[in-house]
Amino acid sequence: MQESLVFEASDTIAHASSARAAAPALVLRRHEVHKFDGFVDAARRWAANMLVLSDQDRAVDGIFKDAGRFVAAMCAVSMREEGVTLVKLKTLCARFGLLSAGRARAVLLFLRYLGYVDVWGQKCANGTTIYKVNPTFIGAWRLQLEAIFTSLELLDPRIGKLLDHLENDAIFDAICASQIDELADDVEALNRFPEITQIFVNRSAGSQVLWYLLSFHRDEVFPSPKPVPLNPSILAERFNVSTVHIRRILNAAVNANLLRWADEGHVMFTPKALANLYDFYGAQMSCLLRTAYHVLNLLD
Repeated sequence: MQESLVFEASDTIAHASSARAAAPALVLRRHEVHKFDGFVDAARRWAANMLVLSDQDRAVDGIFKDAGRFVAAMCAVSMREEGVTLVKLKTLCARFGLLSAGRARAVLLFLRYLGYVDVWGQKCANGTTIYKVNPTFIGAWRLQLEAIFTSLELLDPRIGKLLDHLENDAIFDAICASQIDELADDVEALNRFPEITQIFVNRSAGSQVLWYLLSFHRDEVFPSPKPVPLNPSILAERFNVSTVHIRRILNAAVNANLLRWADEGHVMFTPKALANLYDFYGAQMSCLLRTAYHVLNLLD
């Protein structure tokens, strides 16, 4: 697998040409994005792109480690203009039901440790510290949005227009705000898959393990039912966690009937996992497409 966010133009055109020109709102609300021509390629490309980003930047890797960190980072970057405070961060994060007040504080300190936020040098009237989102964080988040829209472009070529406007601060802010609104409004739909959420999305490096499994094969179905070579020690080193931790994720997935060992060095998704992941990614991509269309309407 070529680890690059840049795909050949012919590749994009070939898939995008079959994508629907417009998405019925009802389809998006029903999380039926997988009915789109190009869903298989778009979903696999998204998983591959996110894996590439986590490999390329250890700070981004830290944010991608679990859903709580990702949501807190998403909320923090949306405060680019006015500055981040712990109170505002907790309020935004509360919409997702993922972070306690203590976890929100810990993630804010983690973002400061990564060099993504700095003390602004001013305080609120009540003495609350204000943090400024710095350009490094903005740049990293723009790359994450690029990874998303490069994938969604395979569903609808119009989304490529957003890639030309990611450097525009007003458009960037609109995307971040809409991304929060759509995902928060639809969090119940995403929670329809508690085993995937608990075993992969909410566990440290769980999403990265899942992206690896989903992006390995390039066949015509998503997810692929083919066995994937897997060495826990190699994945542990790649994702900066312990081998024991990777084995715990895999054991939990096997016990939940999401994975099974094809042989000593290969795992494969079970029929249950194939069906659930197909719908799970359809739900996530529905949210992201609604964000894209909202911002496209602003551009138009």
